[in-house]
Amino acid sequence: MKHYTSPRIQRAQLFLMKVSSYLEIACAMILIVAICIAFIPVPQNLYSLYLDNGFDLSDFMKKSFDLVIGVELLKMFCRHDIDSIVEVLLFSVARQMVIDHLAIKEALIGCIAVAILFAVRRFLFVPILDNPDEAERKLEKDQYIKERIAEAISAYKKENASVSLRERAEASVNTASADPLSDKSGNE
Repeated sequence: MKHYTSPRIQRAQLFLMKVSSYLEIACAMILIVAICIAFIPVPQNLYSLYLDNGFDLSDFMKKSFDLVIGVELLKMFCRHDIDSIVEVLLFSVARQMVIDHLAIKEALIGCIAVAILFAVRRFLFVPILDNPDEAERKLEKDQYIKERIAEAISAYKKENASVSLRERAEASVNTASADPLSDKSGNE
Protein backbone atom coordinates (compact mmCIF):
# COMPACT_ATOMS: atom_id res chain seq x y z
CA MET A 1 0.00 0.00 0.00
CA LYS A 2 1.37 3.37 -0.99
CA HIS A 3 1.73 5.89 1.81
CA TYR A 4 0.80 9.45 0.98
CA THR A 5 2.06 12.53 2.76
CA SER A 6 -1.30 14.27 2.85
CA PRO A 7 -2.92 13.86 6.29
CA ARG A 8 -6.39 13.68 4.75
CA ILE A 9 -5.42 10.76 2.52
CA GLN A 10 -3.63 9.04 5.41
CA ARG A 11 -6.77 9.30 7.56
CA ALA A 12 -8.88 7.91 4.70
CA GLN A 13 -6.47 4.98 4.28
CA LEU A 14 -6.53 4.27 8.01
CA PHE A 15 -10.33 4.40 8.04
CA LEU A 16 -10.58 1.99 5.10
CA MET A 17 -8.11 -0.41 6.74
CA LYS A 18 -10.16 -0.41 9.95
CA VAL A 19 -13.43 -0.95 8.07
CA SER A 20 -11.95 -3.81 6.07
CA SER A 21 -10.60 -5.50 9.21
CA TYR A 22 -14.01 -5.21 10.90
CA LEU A 23 -15.70 -6.67 7.82
CA GLU A 24 -13.21 -9.49 7.82
CA ILE A 25 -13.99 -10.22 11.47
CA ALA A 26 -17.71 -10.17 10.69
CA CYS A 27 -17.20 -12.64 7.82
CA ALA A 28 -15.18 -14.89 10.13
CA MET A 29 -17.94 -14.80 12.76
CA ILE A 30 -20.58 -15.68 10.17
CA LEU A 31 -18.37 -18.50 8.94
CA ILE A 32 -18.01 -19.83 12.50
CA VAL A 33 -21.80 -19.88 12.91
CA ALA A 34 -22.23 -21.59 9.52
CA ILE A 35 -19.63 -24.25 10.38
CA CYS A 36 -21.31 -24.93 13.73
CA ILE A 37 -24.73 -25.24 12.07
CA ALA A 38 -23.31 -27.54 9.37
CA PHE A 39 -21.66 -29.71 12.02
CA ILE A 40 -24.90 -30.41 13.91
CA PRO A 41 -26.17 -33.20 11.59
CA VAL A 42 -22.77 -34.93 11.28
CA PRO A 43 -23.25 -37.35 14.21
CA GLN A 44 -26.71 -38.29 12.90
CA ASN A 45 -25.28 -38.77 9.40
CA LEU A 46 -22.52 -40.94 10.86
CA TYR A 47 -25.11 -43.08 12.62
CA SER A 48 -27.10 -43.34 9.37
CA LEU A 49 -23.93 -44.36 7.58
CA TYR A 50 -23.40 -47.06 10.22
CA LEU A 51 -26.94 -48.39 9.79
CA ASP A 52 -26.67 -47.94 5.99
CA ASN A 53 -30.22 -46.69 5.68
CA GLY A 54 -29.73 -45.45 2.17
CA PHE A 55 -27.20 -42.85 3.28
CA ASP A 56 -24.47 -42.44 0.71
CA LEU A 57 -20.78 -42.44 1.70
CA SER A 58 -19.89 -39.86 -0.95
CA ASP A 59 -22.51 -37.49 0.46
CA PHE A 60 -21.01 -37.87 3.94
CA MET A 61 -17.51 -37.27 2.58
CA LYS A 62 -18.69 -34.22 0.65
CA LYS A 63 -20.17 -32.68 3.81
CA SER A 64 -17.07 -33.55 5.84
CA PHE A 65 -14.74 -32.01 3.26
CA ASP A 66 -16.93 -28.90 3.18
CA LEU A 67 -16.52 -28.57 6.94
CA VAL A 68 -12.74 -29.01 6.69
CA ILE A 69 -12.51 -26.41 3.92
CA GLY A 70 -14.64 -24.05 6.00
CA VAL A 71 -12.29 -24.45 8.98
CA GLU A 72 -9.25 -23.86 6.76
CA LEU A 73 -10.93 -20.77 5.31
CA LEU A 74 -11.51 -19.54 8.85
CA LYS A 75 -7.82 -20.08 9.62
CA MET A 76 -6.97 -18.11 6.50
CA PHE A 77 -9.12 -15.22 7.76
CA CYS A 78 -7.29 -15.27 11.09
CA ARG A 79 -3.67 -15.90 10.13
CA HIS A 80 -3.12 -13.83 6.96
CA ASP A 81 -0.24 -15.83 5.62
CA ILE A 82 0.59 -17.49 2.32
CA ASP A 83 0.72 -20.96 3.84
CA SER A 84 -2.95 -20.89 4.84
CA ILE A 85 -3.96 -19.82 1.32
CA VAL A 86 -2.05 -22.77 -0.16
CA GLU A 87 -3.71 -25.11 2.36
CA VAL A 88 -7.20 -23.90 1.43
CA LEU A 89 -6.46 -24.36 -2.26
CA LEU A 90 -4.98 -27.79 -1.59
CA PHE A 91 -8.04 -28.97 0.33
CA SER A 92 -10.37 -27.56 -2.33
CA VAL A 93 -8.61 -29.36 -5.18
CA ALA A 94 -8.37 -32.57 -3.16
CA ARG A 95 -12.07 -32.39 -2.32
CA GLN A 96 -12.94 -31.90 -5.96
CA MET A 97 -10.81 -34.88 -6.95
CA VAL A 98 -12.08 -37.23 -4.23
CA ILE A 99 -15.77 -36.37 -4.16
CA ASP A 100 -16.60 -35.77 -7.80
CA HIS A 101 -16.04 -38.65 -10.14
CA LEU A 102 -13.83 -36.91 -12.67
CA ALA A 103 -12.84 -37.94 -16.15
CA ILE A 104 -9.23 -39.00 -16.73
CA LYS A 105 -8.14 -35.62 -18.09
CA GLU A 106 -9.76 -33.73 -15.22
CA ALA A 107 -8.20 -36.08 -12.66
CA LEU A 108 -4.80 -35.58 -14.29
CA ILE A 109 -5.24 -31.81 -14.16
CA GLY A 110 -6.21 -32.11 -10.48
CA CYS A 111 -3.10 -34.20 -9.73
CA ILE A 112 -0.93 -31.66 -11.52
CA ALA A 113 -2.59 -28.85 -9.53
CA VAL A 114 -1.93 -30.66 -6.24
CA ALA A 115 1.69 -31.29 -7.29
CA ILE A 116 2.12 -27.61 -8.16
CA LEU A 117 0.64 -26.56 -4.82
CA PHE A 118 2.99 -28.91 -2.97
CA ALA A 119 5.93 -27.58 -4.99
CA VAL A 120 4.93 -23.99 -4.22
CA ARG A 121 4.61 -24.82 -0.56
CA ARG A 122 7.93 -26.68 -0.48
CA PHE A 123 10.21 -24.65 -2.73
CA LEU A 124 8.71 -21.21 -3.28
CA PHE A 125 7.24 -20.48 0.11
CA VAL A 126 9.21 -17.76 1.88
CA PRO A 127 7.91 -17.16 5.43
CA ILE A 128 9.53 -13.71 5.56
CA LEU A 129 7.04 -12.49 2.97
CA ASP A 130 4.27 -12.96 5.53
CA ASN A 131 5.86 -10.76 8.19
CA PRO A 132 8.00 -7.90 6.86
CA ASP A 133 8.72 -6.60 10.38
CA GLU A 134 10.30 -9.91 11.28
CA ALA A 135 12.29 -9.76 8.04
CA GLU A 136 13.70 -6.40 9.11
CA ARG A 137 14.59 -7.75 12.54
CA LYS A 138 16.27 -10.76 10.95
CA LEU A 139 18.26 -8.53 8.61
CA GLU A 140 19.28 -6.29 11.53
CA LYS A 141 20.30 -9.35 13.54
CA ASP A 142 22.27 -10.72 10.58
CA GLN A 143 23.95 -7.35 10.09
CA TYR A 144 24.81 -7.19 13.82
CA ILE A 145 26.30 -10.70 13.66
CA LYS A 146 28.32 -9.83 10.55
CA GLU A 147 29.69 -6.70 12.24
CA ARG A 148 30.70 -8.67 15.35
CA ILE A 149 32.40 -11.31 13.21
CA ALA A 150 34.26 -8.63 11.23
CA GLU A 151 35.40 -6.99 14.49
CA ALA A 152 36.59 -10.33 15.86
CA ILE A 153 38.49 -11.11 12.66
CA SER A 154 40.18 -7.69 12.59
CA ALA A 155 41.12 -8.01 16.28
CA TYR A 156 42.54 -11.47 15.61
CA LYS A 157 44.53 -10.20 12.64
CA LYS A 158 45.93 -7.29 14.70
CA GLU A 159 46.86 -9.62 17.54
CA ASN A 160 48.36 -12.13 15.16
CA ALA A 161 50.31 -9.40 13.34
CA SER A 162 51.70 -7.96 16.60
CA VAL A 163 52.68 -11.41 17.86
CA SER A 164 54.28 -12.18 14.53
CA LEU A 165 56.21 -8.88 14.56
CA ARG A 166 57.36 -9.50 18.15
CA GLU A 167 58.45 -13.05 17.30
CA ARG A 168 60.42 -11.80 14.30
CA ALA A 169 62.11 -9.14 16.41
CA GLU A 170 63.01 -11.67 19.10
CA ALA A 171 64.25 -14.09 16.49
CA SER A 172 66.45 -11.46 14.87
CA VAL A 173 67.91 -10.48 18.29
CA ASN A 174 68.57 -14.13 19.12
CA THR A 175 70.25 -14.80 15.77
CA ALA A 176 72.37 -11.66 16.06
CA SER A 177 73.70 -12.66 19.48
CA ALA A 178 74.40 -16.22 18.37
CA ASP A 179 76.13 -15.20 15.11
CA PRO A 180 79.78 -16.37 15.18
CA LEU A 181 80.89 -13.68 12.71
CA SER A 182 79.86 -10.91 15.04
CA ASP A 183 82.10 -12.40 17.79
CA LYS A 184 85.18 -12.50 15.50
CA SER A 185 84.72 -8.93 14.34
CA GLY A 186 84.40 -7.80 17.96
CA ASN A 187 87.59 -9.66 19.12
CA GLU A 188 89.88 -8.37 16.39
